[in-house]
Amino acid sequence: MRHLTGCLCNSVVIVFLAVVAAPVSGQNMPIDVAWLPITDAERNMKAPLVDKDAGVEALFWRVHVRDEVVGGRDLQRVFYHYVRLKIFDEKGKEQAATIDIPFSDKISILNVAGRTLKADGTEIELKKDSIFERDLVRAGRTRFRVKSFAMPGVEPGAIVEYRWREVSFEPRSLYMRTQFQREFPVQKVTYFFAPLSSQYTTYHMAIRAFHCTLPPLQTERDGFQSVTLENMPAFREEPWMPGEYNVRAWALVFYSDGGRREPEKYWENVGKDEYNKYLKPAMKANNEIKDAAATATSDATTDEEKVLALIRYIRKTLRDLFSSQVTDAERAQILKDMPKERYRTASEILKSGVGDAAELNTFFAAMASSVGLEVRPALIADREDILFVPAMTDRYFLRNIDMAVNISGNWKLYDVSARDLPANMLSWREEGMQALLSDPKKPSFVAASVAPPEASARVRKAKLKLSEDGSIEGDIDQQYSGHSARERRDELEGDSDARRLERLKDQLTKMYPDAEISDIRIENASDTEKPLAWHYHLKSEGYAQRTGKRILLPPFFFQRGTTPMFSASERKYPIYFPYAWQEHDSVTFELPAGYALDNAENPGSLEFGAPGTYKIQIATRGTHQLISDREFIFGREGRLLFDVATYPRLKKIFDEIHRRDDHTISLKQTVTAEAK
Repeated sequence: MRHLTGCLCNSVVIVFLAVVAAPVSGQNMPIDVAWLPITDAERNMKAPLVDKDAGVEALFWRVHVRDEVVGGRDLQRVFYHYVRLKIFDEKGKEQAATIDIPFSDKISILNVAGRTLKADGTEIELKKDSIFERDLVRAGRTRFRVKSFAMPGVEPGAIVEYRWREVSFEPRSLYMRTQFQREFPVQKVTYFFAPLSSQYTTYHMAIRAFHCTLPPLQTERDGFQSVTLENMPAFREEPWMPGEYNVRAWALVFYSDGGRREPEKYWENVGKDEYNKYLKPAMKANNEIKDAAATATSDATTDEEKVLALIRYIRKTLRDLFSSQVTDAERAQILKDMPKERYRTASEILKSGVGDAAELNTFFAAMASSVGLEVRPALIADREDILFVPAMTDRYFLRNIDMAVNISGNWKLYDVSARDLPANMLSWREEGMQALLSDPKKPSFVAASVAPPEASARVRKAKLKLSEDGSIEGDIDQQYSGHSARERRDELEGDSDARRLERLKDQLTKMYPDAEISDIRIENASDTEKPLAWHYHLKSEGYAQRTGKRILLPPFFFQRGTTPMFSASERKYPIYFPYAWQEHDSVTFELPAGYALDNAENPGSLEFGAPGTYKIQIATRGTHQLISDREFIFGREGRLLFDVATYPRLKKIFDEIHRRDDHTISLKQTVTAEAK
């Protein structure tokens, strides 16, 4: 998998060179960085206009965008943001008291300024020492840095405004994403663009809206072109929703000749060009590569076995350019030496011992072809970013490269660069997506398969001794495979063995805050072909509740204390689970002497159609052991996407599963301590 914003069709390269070679129209125009006048209507506003329940609303959000020359030659893209908020009540005061500006490692946030104008007319400036940076994790998936600052004197009736300069370190991309939906409701969102003039290109700036309808671009007196949307509701994340760009209002700004593209013809040309101009020359294998491929596949008896053997060989032999295995100095030199107009060849990759994601896949294609496999590069989208369909006629949306291999007449996709997964699995972000199979004659689209639930299994076992006071003690084993393992390996990536144990202990302590955790072991932390496993000893007081002569025992240890998957009664966006999974939990309790089951009814299993099943069983072994067994399977047949209309039923299913997971059984004392 590789992002390929630099691999462009010929028509776009013309524009790219124009951008790099010359300043843009309006570049030297000063942008007004003074605060704009506040109107009487804004001061006197008593209630929000966009959302009647909002405690704070943005009166406007203005963004000027332009490419600027730095140091006489280097180009950088700069966004000048200016936001004005109106505070209506205490809830709004709390929301606006601290402002967070998320940014990635390819963005800098500079020149932050702000002020608060209180209802009595007092003006308070934001102090520089109130601005700092911190980490933020959104929806449990993506980690950001945020520039954070506490606005002074925020109160109901006040106006808060702030501005900043956002500098992108990828200014040469011809594609720019612009957000129209923010964390606050916004009365008016306006973008101002400084496009290339006709002096440098015949192409025109175009804008493509997603999840909103935009008016035509308007030419301003200062040379900028603007677009405005009014009355934009706030964007609110929801659990298990598709990636943000698949649901929130935004627009892609790019250069175009304005001609209409027929999807079938357009993608046929892209597929041919990708194969003939870029990848076919790079896939040629020399004798050293051919010999290595023959050796790696010597024990393979099927095409599938050959593929997996080659992927494992490459992962063992070549380092990933952007991994911790490559030093900064090595990386800088390799990037400097990379050809400008083509990919590096397989022999060049082997000689360096290092490759980026696309190069690793290209190297695989060279080896695979040399042992008789039919291989084609495949362009594919990241569904967490964009849910691609062929009607989206732009190479920009297919930003990753995998390799397709003809296995018994069917094309199957592989990604050598996905080192955190077994060799036969793709990232869940690509599963189910349409991939463009490049070919010198007839490119076509093929669907990436979705791994079945059993490929991402969570198998957990616990053997616990229950005491009369409700405490438990025993040993626990947990195993994770496929996507489930990848999530947990990511948290351990790059750590020493000792540090991994420390991090795991911290996680377990948070999971079981009233427990003592000891004797922790981790297995297969780096071997993705085997399940990731950990083992530990646990001692916890107060696990079960003692009431008189009874003990109330939660039999499903791994589900105790969990919260329902969906808490909201209503939902706005579809539900899209990342991947299919399977859970199998087995818990054995050794019961205290003198106690017997008083109420050991089984809550029962649950069938809910094609997506999956939920089965639980509670049984006894002799008079002193209680065994609970739980199996949950979800996402069969790739059923992971659910329309918002199905939410009530889906929520009901998961609520019922949670209710059964929360089941409690009663143990009754049959022999007193004196009798014993």
